[in-house]
Amino acid sequence: MSPSIRKIARPNLFWKIFLWFWLATLIVLATTVFLYSLSEQESRLVPIERAERLELRKTAILIQQKRLIDEYQELKILKPKKIQKLLANAYVLDKYGKDLFERDVPEAIYKLRAFNKRSHKLATVIDNNLGYYGPEIVYNRGKHYQLYISKKTKQHFYTVLSYIYHSTSIWTILAALGISSLVCFGLAWYLTRPIHQLQKATQAFASGDLQARARNFMSNRHDEFIDLAEDFDRMADKIDNMIHSQKRLLSDVSHELRSPLTRMQIASGLALNKATDDNKNYLERIELEIERLDEMIGELLQVAALERGHFYEEKSKFVLNDLLSVLVKDAQFEAAAADKAVKFTAEKEFEFFGYYGLIARAAENIVRNAIRHTKPNTSVDLKLYSNNGDIKIEIQDHGPGVNNQHLDKIFEPFYRPTEARERTSGGTGLGLAIAKRGVEANGGSISAQNGVDCGLSEGLKVILSLPGQP
Repeated sequence: MSPSIRKIARPNLFWKIFLWFWLATLIVLATTVFLYSLSEQESRLVPIERAERLELRKTAILIQQKRLIDEYQELKILKPKKIQKLLANAYVLDKYGKDLFERDVPEAIYKLRAFNKRSHKLATVIDNNLGYYGPEIVYNRGKHYQLYISKKTKQHFYTVLSYIYHSTSIWTILAALGISSLVCFGLAWYLTRPIHQLQKATQAFASGDLQARARNFMSNRHDEFIDLAEDFDRMADKIDNMIHSQKRLLSDVSHELRSPLTRMQIASGLALNKATDDNKNYLERIELEIERLDEMIGELLQVAALERGHFYEEKSKFVLNDLLSVLVKDAQFEAAAADKAVKFTAEKEFEFFGYYGLIARAAENIVRNAIRHTKPNTSVDLKLYSNNGDIKIEIQDHGPGVNNQHLDKIFEPFYRPTEARERTSGGTGLGLAIAKRGVEANGGSISAQNGVDCGLSEGLKVILSLPGQP
């Protein structure tokens, strides 16, 4: 299932609110109908049920087969109650609207009679706790009469629903449901829209846009959501100021250290020229540490510049194969001194438009790091290929790898997982951080995974992914 389909199918807040509002609307409507059904109302006409039709027909057949009309007329003085008991709930009307069994005819039956005269249809009239339905034709001695039946009934919920359903067209019901769904949809959209807008702001801020503010995504609202957006913006301002302060401090400290460091180099050089054999080793050690410190400060300045977006070069078009070939030739000298090798294979020739120096520095830092950690008599394998439209630079070593919990952190400045890198292995802890920022400046990404997680027995694999060229 694709992410877009999963997103639609997932019961998110919008659909929950929409369905609950719509369900609440339907419950209120059903409750209203139910309470209406419990109250006493004037008689109302509803369509006749199938069971009532059958009862009418059976009663008409019974009257005709047993000739109850004739018996009543012939024996009404002697045994009228017997026949009245058989037809206790039946009314048989002649053409004048009089009951043949000489009973008072309810007003509801006359209502049914008038309806049948107009529409020639059978129906039911609900009058409080009694239901009347008919008519059914009864033949007797060449004459025909109208049969109506009454029975006790309650104002049941389904009866009112049946009345509403049959007295209203299906299009009216669908229109009512459609309007209610649109109202609930609009209300759910109104309530969830600021949440999605706030989500856009947080996603933009999390992706590195420190200037993203929730207030810019919100419309002119005056409710709790705008208060939440303002709280988010205050938090974002503080984080932005703190990060910029750290970056500025890093850059300022690095610049300020350069001057005393330069004076220390000059002083150590002068002292080394006049040093005796006893203190010469100490001065050489001091000079070595000064060089390492100078290298670290240079890398710090480069990290600070990359984070500020200062690349000190223009984009140009170049061939990645040529860049990596030059890098591999230089790396092979360093690797050979430790009984190691660097191998390079390319799927084809790849042209790229970007910052040449940043990609070169990123690949060089990773290759040198791989040479440092790969085992003796093994090689660092560098591959260049394409995958899903992107250009991939894959660098694989045969070292101890990195604990999985550190994989996402090795590209942070000064991060040293003790399982993978010890102080004695060299490096300042900034090479991978520079590589990451250099690749991102070219619109790409960088990732690392252990060899055992990608089908290999050992080592660490670092993949630089660059956007494919049109």
